[in-house]
Amino acid sequence: MRIFTLREAWYGYDMPRRAREPAHAKRERTILRATIEELARADYGGLTFEHVAARAGVNKTTVYRRWPTKVELVRAALMSVAQTYRVASTTGSLRGDLMQFGRATREFLGSFEGQCLLRVRLLHHPEPALAAMATELHARNVGDIDALGRAAVERGEIRSAADFGLLLEMLAGALHTRLIMKDEAVDDVAIARFVDVLLAGALEKVNPARRSLGQKRRPRPRR
Repeated sequence: MRIFTLREAWYGYDMPRRAREPAHAKRERTILRATIEELARADYGGLTFEHVAARAGVNKTTVYRRWPTKVELVRAALMSVAQTYRVASTTGSLRGDLMQFGRATREFLGSFEGQCLLRVRLLHHPEPALAAMATELHARNVGDIDALGRAAVERGEIRSAADFGLLLEMLAGALHTRLIMKDEAVDDVAIARFVDVLLAGALEKVNPARRSLGQKRRPRPRR
C-alpha cells in the first residue's frame, strides 16, 4: 500500500500534472490537505487556524479569508476528499460498478487523506458539528449507492437496491482487511477476484437455476 510522506502530502505526489494547476487552486488543495492532517492529529477540538496555516506553509489570514469559521474549513476539506473518491455514475453493468467502487476504495484507503481519516470515527464523533458533516456526506454516499443499485435492478442483474449495498459492504470489508489489517497490496486482478466471488452468490439469488460452486447435484431417481 502506498504510504505518503509529509512532503508528498504538502506538495503533491504527481508533480507534472499538478505543476499546471493555478497557484490559488494549488494553495487551496494544500490547505485542505493540511486541515485533514490536523484533524487526524489534534481532533476537531484541537484543530486551529494557526496550526493548519503553519502546516500548509501559508499565513493564517489566507486560511480564514477563504473559510471564516472552523466548521466551513473542515466541511470544505471533507467535501474535497469525498468528491475525489466519489462513485456516482454507473458503468452500465453490475460487475463494472463493483470494479469501479473497488478501485475507488483502494485508492482512498491508500491515500494520504484516507490514512488520516481512518483515525477519526467521523459518524460517531462526540463533536456534534463534525458528526453532522459526516452524516451529510454519508447520506450523499447512500444516495449514490441507491442510484447504482436501482440501475442494476432495472437491468435485471439483482433483485433490489439493498442487495447492491450489501455487495459494496462486503467488497469494502475485504479490501479493508487486505490493505489495512494485513498491509498487503491489492491490484485490479485481486479486486476482480473479490467481485467475481460476490457476483457468484448475487447471480445465484437472481437466477436459482444457476447452481453455486459448492452445491451438489441431486441424484436422479432410478426407474
